[in-house]
Amino acid sequence: MRRSKLFTPKDIWRSMIRTGPAGYPEGARSPTDGVRLVRQAGLDALELQFVRNVQYNPERAEEARRTARELDVALSAHAPYYVNLNSPSDLTREKSEEWVLKALRGAEAFGAWIVVVHAATYGETGADRATARVIESIRSIRKKARDESLHAVIGLETMGKKAVWGTVPEILAVMEDVEGVTPVLDFAHLQARGPDQLDVDKVRSVLDRVSGVERLHCHISGIEYTAAGERKHLRLGGGLDFRMVLSALQGRGLEATVICESTAPMEDAQLMRRFLDTDTA
Repeated sequence: MRRSKLFTPKDIWRSMIRTGPAGYPEGARSPTDGVRLVRQAGLDALELQFVRNVQYNPERAEEARRTARELDVALSAHAPYYVNLNSPSDLTREKSEEWVLKALRGAEAFGAWIVVVHAATYGETGADRATARVIESIRSIRKKARDESLHAVIGLETMGKKAVWGTVPEILAVMEDVEGVTPVLDFAHLQARGPDQLDVDKVRSVLDRVSGVERLHCHISGIEYTAAGERKHLRLGGGLDFRMVLSALQGRGLEATVICESTAPMEDAQLMRRFLDTDTA
C-alpha cells in the first residue's frame, strides 16, 4: 500500500493510544471550551462532527486549533454522512466530492489531521465498479486538496451495513492507488458486518492487513446488528468486547487514536482510558 507523506512520524520508542469522544462534550460553550473539557476529563483526542453540515467560525476554529496544540489534544473530523461517491447521478457524485473537500477545509481551519469519510453505497453496481468510482473521486479530491494546500488525510471508514461500500480490502485498494488516504477501523462496524464475530485472532488479522499505516485512527462503540449488518450504536460493551480490541491495539505498540462513538461518548471514552492505563500498569 502507499504510505501518505502527510502522516506524523511514529515515535518508535513508545506506543501511544489516544482516546476521546465523537463530538463536543455536553455543556461545551465553544469549540475551545470543548477541547478544554476533553483534556480536563483526562482524554487527549476529539473528533469534530461535520456530519450534518460543514459550518464553523474561522476565528473560533483558530482559537480551538491553538488550544488543542497547547493541551496536546489530537483533533480529527468526520465528513457529512450523505456522501456517496458511487451515486448513479453525476451531480450527486460532484456534490459528494465537494462535501469531502469542505470537510478538509474545516479540518485545516481546526488543525485536524484526518477527515473520516463514509465513501459510498453499492447501489446497482458491483463492488469492483464501486471501488473504481471511489478511487476516481478520491483522486480528484486529493488533487484539489493539494492545490489548496489542505493537509488532512482522508480516512475511509470500515462500514457496518452490508449494502455499504467500505470493507478492509476495498479501502486498501484505494490506498494502493491514491496517496493521502488511510483506513479508519470501526471495530463495531467490523463486528456487525461479519461474517463472523470478532475475536482476538480476527482483530490481529485486521491489524496485520494495515500494518503499513503509521498512525491508526479507530472508532469503538457498542453495536446492535442483524443479518444485514449494523442497526444502531450502543453504550460501550454492548455487542462488542471493547477490552479485547483495546488490548490487541496496545499489544501491537501502535500509535493510534480511538474515538468513542457510543451513545455516551465522553463517559465511555473515559472508561477506555482507564482500561488502557490499567492494562499497561
